[in-house]
Amino acid sequence: MGGHRFQRSNVWAVRAAVLSIFAILLVSARSALGVPAFARKYGTSCMTCHTIYPKLNPFGEAFRRNGYRFPGVDSDYVKQDTVALGQDAYKKEFPHAVWPGTLPGSVPLALGFNGQAVVHPNRNSGGGQADNGARLNLNDLIEEGHIWAGGSFDDQITFFGELTFASGTSEIEHVGVYFNDLVGPPHALNLAVGKITSTLSTFGPHSSYLVDLATPPLSVTALYGATSDSWNVGDAYNGVEVNGTINGRLDYAAGVNSGANVDVRSPGDFYGHIGYKFGGVRLDGEKGSSVPDAMRPWAEKALTLQAFYYRSASHFTASDATILDDTASTFGGGARAQWNSLEFDTGIYQERHDRAQVGGGVVKALVQYNELSYVVYPWLVPAVRVEYIKLSPSGGPAVTDLRAFAGVEALVRPNIKLSLIAQVEKASGAPPGGWGAASGLAAPITPTASVGPEVEAISLGLAFAF
Repeated sequence: MGGHRFQRSNVWAVRAAVLSIFAILLVSARSALGVPAFARKYGTSCMTCHTIYPKLNPFGEAFRRNGYRFPGVDSDYVKQDTVALGQDAYKKEFPHAVWPGTLPGSVPLALGFNGQAVVHPNRNSGGGQADNGARLNLNDLIEEGHIWAGGSFDDQITFFGELTFASGTSEIEHVGVYFNDLVGPPHALNLAVGKITSTLSTFGPHSSYLVDLATPPLSVTALYGATSDSWNVGDAYNGVEVNGTINGRLDYAAGVNSGANVDVRSPGDFYGHIGYKFGGVRLDGEKGSSVPDAMRPWAEKALTLQAFYYRSASHFTASDATILDDTASTFGGGARAQWNSLEFDTGIYQERHDRAQVGGGVVKALVQYNELSYVVYPWLVPAVRVEYIKLSPSGGPAVTDLRAFAGVEALVRPNIKLSLIAQVEKASGAPPGGWGAASGLAAPITPTASVGPEVEAISLGLAFAF
């Protein structure tokens, strides 16, 4: 695969070695966000857009950024039959006739499942105690089910959505309608409407091999005891966003949404993002832009710089049952450097909440992350990642959490994934709500105690989609 040729015995030896390691060491799995509905629509492999899903290669990023459309004229690449909703002649009669559109010949849905088996080398670690001291936890072997919908109404209007089921609950995680190429050059001005994740990065929100969200979400009010939904930069909210790509190198986004509130409020959250890519495939994938080696569609030499601002206003229930208004200002930025199969991602952001604590105290939060990965084969990617969080509340000591991940992801088939990831963590103090709301497993005995570094979990994750 990927330009490498092996003797049959060597291929099976490599597979056996990888699967043997997976059988011994176990890691957490993430949502399987590959959408086979697109593979059916275009009659192509998942590998056209992904390395190991949900991580996107340069063409896949362009496809996502273009409103889930191929570069050029999207319908030229569709292999599925479509159902015409009206005749082309109706376009000449507009506005006295409805502008025609299309429906896919088959329902544009895909299904997926993911879960994990977890081993705790130390039952007394924070992760071990969270699992009731179990050495091996199989309760979440199949943890979530997903239904995805993805397709187009015509060459300019597309849609994408995800419904997740877990432990007797269901949630609309994301659903949006995308109005593309509104005015000006292709991809210069688009509109997204629905429950959508705010565009704060040039790359997709799930562009990490080791964790769910590449930019670590931080629910500050939950960390300080809030009992209602807590706003964070990674959640999807009902809103409207304009975005686009200029000259294939600069991308931007600006939006407003409803945010997280215990009651109905006028939209008070808004954000903006800008990014620029030097070298490599154009951000829109247009004008013959492609990777140097078609057998290695992930490999390019490029540097991307990006920055964002997000202002949120949330109305939440504090731990003492009072209702507080909290306004947070967040500044952040990051970079991706890629040299063929080697990729390094880094980012940082700072939040300032004016009333995140009981009684309305100020909290400042700093988040920094780094991830290094290398595509060994098209089906095998090892990676390491470090995340650092610091909380500085008014009237109290600062607390920090440092965690490191090391692991490998592998594809048994293009739509079946195994993940092997170990998490090591240390914490100096803890907020009143513990580190769980920040996806931390470290659990200091007291809020001012320190713990770690300790191995929180070693897990084997399984994800598949069809």
